[in-house]
Amino acid sequence: MKKVLVVLFMFFSLSTFAQQKTGTVYMVSNAHFDTQWNWTVQTSISEYLRNTINQNLKLFEMYPDYVFNFEGGVKYNWMKEYYPLQFEKVKEYVKKGRWHISGASWDATDPNMPSPESFFRNILLGQLFYKQEFGVKSTDIFLPDCFGFGYTLPTVAAHCGLIGFSTQKLQWRANPFYGDAKVPFMIGLWQGLDGSRIAAALDARNYTSKYKEDVSKDKEINDLVAASPNKKGYRYYGTGDIGGSPTILSVESVQKAVNGKGEGPVNVVSATSDQLFKEYLPFSAHPELPVFDGELLMDVHATGCYTSQSAMKLFNRRNEQLAVAAESASVIADWMGGAKYPSTKIAGAWKRFIWHQFHDDLTGTSIPQAYTFSWNDELLSQTQFNDIIAHASASVGRTLDTRTKGIPVVVFNSLAIPRKEMVHVFVPMETKPKGIAVYSPKGKRVNAQLLSYSDGKAELVFAADV
Repeated sequence: MKKVLVVLFMFFSLSTFAQQKTGTVYMVSNAHFDTQWNWTVQTSISEYLRNTINQNLKLFEMYPDYVFNFEGGVKYNWMKEYYPLQFEKVKEYVKKGRWHISGASWDATDPNMPSPESFFRNILLGQLFYKQEFGVKSTDIFLPDCFGFGYTLPTVAAHCGLIGFSTQKLQWRANPFYGDAKVPFMIGLWQGLDGSRIAAALDARNYTSKYKEDVSKDKEINDLVAASPNKKGYRYYGTGDIGGSPTILSVESVQKAVNGKGEGPVNVVSATSDQLFKEYLPFSAHPELPVFDGELLMDVHATGCYTSQSAMKLFNRRNEQLAVAAESASVIADWMGGAKYPSTKIAGAWKRFIWHQFHDDLTGTSIPQAYTFSWNDELLSQTQFNDIIAHASASVGRTLDTRTKGIPVVVFNSLAIPRKEMVHVFVPMETKPKGIAVYSPKGKRVNAQLLSYSDGKAELVFAADV
């Protein structure tokens, strides 16, 4: 009888101990991977991507509770192209919920320079790829490393159906001007320009953090949880910049503590990057969460990069403008029955240049050799967009009644508003003209100038209201 009582007493004590945890920490493994930085895309694919896949597949075999988070649709696309056998294994672990697709976008984009259309398109292209290849969609913006976060981020994210955002970069703020707002909160809500809100973990600490002991006893983690109004902490651990995986000791340290097994006061969750955010839905049910309404820009770190590599920034902006023009012209051409909408070509041209909006690429912090690849992709996309515009515009032009005296010129305005521009064209002419006269559709003569003539073409500019 005494033995039975002793056994029951011990069971009761252990059960009570597991229930007496004072808070929860969500341990988010990651392998932050700079697509180009102090290396080129060739090294990224041949070395860093391969290591990321193989190392994490091994950890899955060794630790049944291990969960891995990885972002960047373009990197998954390279997996499919260059490592097809491993890619199939990745797909299996995605289905099991152990390899988690984070970040939602085609790549971990800089959130300050790209246009709103680029930001939306980055998420659209990423989500379409994830849905097609894995049957799932991501729900968060995952940017452990970036050079500040503009006010549009929570608004764009919310309108794309995303619910959360995480980073550790705000620790790098140095200017005392920020005061307590250096990191507004650990876990809360970030409100965008239009009042949209997403959950935000703004103090996930160093993404290269390593552990050797039971993480539930770690002082920093316990302090994080204790300081949170909801007694919950969000913590990165893993590796940085060159991909790979967390160390074996780090994974073991987390595994020792998951499911209430740790000896420390906090419960440990081997978590997906969006797991905590989902638990706060709907946000209106959690008035205890602090709200930040404003920008989260950097003050010192890497801010100089926004004026470096001006050619890269010029090429990017040209492609953003050409992409919108190509889209508009193609929609009109398709609607008028002139040419079928070239969905695959437009998406391909977007993908080719938009991954270079990665925060070390477009911003200008990568090595010179990297921009050989960046510029090449930018110019290829620029050529593709121009070809799409020319084809679509020509197909629309063929449906118009252009019968008139002289040579008709069709001008396409890709904007949704009237504009006045100088139009630069090459007009076929058998002989060199002595002068040029250009008239508007209403028959009014407009300012024009003949610039040159060669190979049966006259080069001229004229003013146009379009």
